[in-house]
Order: sequence, then structure tokens, then C-alpha cells
Amino acid sequence: KMKLVHSVSSATPTQAAIGHFFETGRYDLHMRHLRKKLHLQSLQYIKAIADYFPEDTHVMAPRGGYVLWIEMDRKVNATELFHEAMKAAISIAPGQIFSTDGRFSNFIRISFGHPYDVVIDKSLRTLGRLAHRLSNRQ
Repeated sequence: KMKLVHSVSSATPTQAAIGHFFETGRYDLHMRHLRKKLHLQSLQYIKAIADYFPEDTHVMAPRGGYVLWIEMDRKVNATELFHEAMKAAISIAPGQIFSTDGRFSNFIRISFGHPYDVVIDKSLRTLGRLAHRLSNRQ
């Protein structure tokens, strides 16, 4: 009886609304607006990274999705940067987690899916300061 309730019944009004969204072309319009917004956000994030991170930092612009792949000086350990960033409540992904052999130890991945605002700017500024500090160690 529980199986029947969970698998046969569905939220008909919700399905109808989504169907209407697709049929009227509103989904395509929504996606065009979203792509434009994400592209502009990516440019804002890339500019901030260029302004706040060490000069030898390289940002790979995505061909899709909403994450930036960032290469820093080899002295910067991305896992250490990750832990320091977490102390400041900043979420990044260290490059090593995208490799089975420990490569990308000086790479990080960040999302630009959140609209650029003063909180994001402050976070990128802080992350840049941390990257400077780690890259200047002997």
C-alpha cells in the first residue's frame, strides 16, 4: 500500500505547471537569461581573482558549468589553503581531490554560481590574502 502511495501518485498541479513552462518556451528564455547572468558573474569573479590573488595566478574560464579552475604558484598547497579558507567560512575545493595521484596540489576550484556581492568580494579578497601568504613562504 505504501509503495502504491509513493510511486503511483504524483503532484499533478506541479507537473502541469512544469509542462506549461516547457510548452510555452519559457524554459528556453529562462536558460538564456541564466547563461547571460552566469557569464557576467564569471567575469566579475575572474576580475576579482586578478585583483586580489598573486600575479602568477591563472584562471581557466569554463566552457560550461559554473566553476573556475585556478592555478597558483607551486608553493601554494591547495589543501592547506582549503583549511585556512574554511576557518574564514570560505568554501573552495582543493585540486588534489580531482586526481587519484595527488596532482593539482596548487590548484583550487571555486563556484561562481552565487551572484557577486560584497560578501563574495570580501571572501575573494581574503582568499587572495591567504594565497599571497602561502606563496611567499620559503
